[in-house]
Amino acid sequence: MKFALVQMNPTVGALQENAAKIVRFAQEAAAAGADVAVFPELALCGYPPDDLVLRPRFMDAVAAEAGKLAAALPPGLLALVGAPVRENGQLCNAALLFHGGKRVATARKMLLPNYGVFDERRIFAPGAAPLVYEFKGARLAVHVCEDSWWPERESFRGLQGKCDALVNLSASPYCRGRENDREEMARQATAALGVPMLYTNIFGGQDELVFDGGGMAVAADGAVAARTELFREGLLLVDLDQTAGRWAPAPGRLAEMPDAVEEVYEALQIGLRDYVDKNGFPGVIVALSGGIDSALVATIAVDALGKDRVFGVTLPSVVTSNETFSDALELARRLGIPCLKIPIAPAVDALSGMLAPACAEVGWTKPLPGTLMEENLQARIRGVLVMALSNRFGHMVVTTGNKSEMATGYATLYGDMAGGFALIKDVPKTLVFELARWRNRRGEVIPPTTISRPPSAELKPGQRDSDSLPPYDVLDPILELYVERQAGIADILAAGFDEATVRRVARLVDRSEYKRRQGAPGVKITPKAFGRDRRMPITNGFRE
Repeated sequence: MKFALVQMNPTVGALQENAAKIVRFAQEAAAAGADVAVFPELALCGYPPDDLVLRPRFMDAVAAEAGKLAAALPPGLLALVGAPVRENGQLCNAALLFHGGKRVATARKMLLPNYGVFDERRIFAPGAAPLVYEFKGARLAVHVCEDSWWPERESFRGLQGKCDALVNLSASPYCRGRENDREEMARQATAALGVPMLYTNIFGGQDELVFDGGGMAVAADGAVAARTELFREGLLLVDLDQTAGRWAPAPGRLAEMPDAVEEVYEALQIGLRDYVDKNGFPGVIVALSGGIDSALVATIAVDALGKDRVFGVTLPSVVTSNETFSDALELARRLGIPCLKIPIAPAVDALSGMLAPACAEVGWTKPLPGTLMEENLQARIRGVLVMALSNRFGHMVVTTGNKSEMATGYATLYGDMAGGFALIKDVPKTLVFELARWRNRRGEVIPPTTISRPPSAELKPGQRDSDSLPPYDVLDPILELYVERQAGIADILAAGFDEATVRRVARLVDRSEYKRRQGAPGVKITPKAFGRDRRMPITNGFRE
């Protein structure tokens, strides 16, 4: 029996477009001789649909499209399609089985997550028992995503000795460094049942999430017999052969896995491209400061969208160095994108002049030490200007703040945080450098001086990031422990970090939640991205 594992990129809510794509892939699978086509979890409506499925009219439309699919799919093909269903007053996350022009069975997801990207328990009712569907002599146990990951749970009960293969429809988002986790979970599932597993996953970007695909066929002994390429749409054809009464996948195409930095770069490209395209933006605007963050963002944007859809603007002030200004222009030249030059000194002078007499009149409090007002005024003028250009030309502004800055509050509200999409908000600064170097090894576009220069916000003369933050090679490991792993202060100190530095970093993270709540969405690449995964109270009196 030949299986086609379909790795497709749906758009949440675009039911007709998704259905047309399902039919097109099903026809391609049938033409290739497939007997069974397996589509990802909730492929018909897109994942995650969030509260869309709570709208009765949306579910009416889902049911109508599912009805049309039955007649449109190749009749000789068994197609397993992920879709939400509404039955007996309940909503379920399900796999719909189509064959011979009709829907022949429904497998309801049993293990519903209430963590991470989508709180399914709040919306869906769990299925009661696993579905086993016999087709061409093979008993197929149908699981939806988490159903296969916990062999001790109810989704496995009753399957032992009663199925020949496990088929899993998944919508598992990309997470940096976690690709081998899926293969290990697949091995545990095959070991629990003693049968092979056929797994397919969604591909593409949806808001903050990126799905990388990663479909595979895993033999009963845990060996991976076939694997799809990551970050691509397409079919993985797998022959399931029967020998001595047991079914096993024949060795097939084993796509190579990208290296750790390349997969992050791919995820960022896909996340940006799909956010721009699925939301109908003609292109993007990137403010080029001459620094490494904006250089990386602009480079990814060109790689993702093409140079004709990326619009640069550099906004020098009186404290902008000749080196950073030159690097901004050189980057634009190398990328082949236009770059407007808008000096902000006249606006800074005008607003400073307006503020000076008003501030001089204040007698009821004392000014704070330092020059924060003057520094942030520059950032906010830049934010106003890039948003004005966005309004003028329709291109979306991509912000350039990284995770280290977002974590510690080293970003200006309504300034460098102004924009529609925060591409690298989940990328630590040290990884920003790795990504820039990786990209340059494949064709140098980022000026080497941009990478080698000490990072600076350049809002006052001689300023460096290290004036306000610990060095990034110290800061980022602390942030990984405190934010990603939710380690306590004592645990971080036990890892060898300086106590004063750790407590200072923790204080910066805790008190900056109000800024993060007002930031744009951005690509999630870690288990604890600010936004969907990690929400702390803004008013928070707890201190370790």
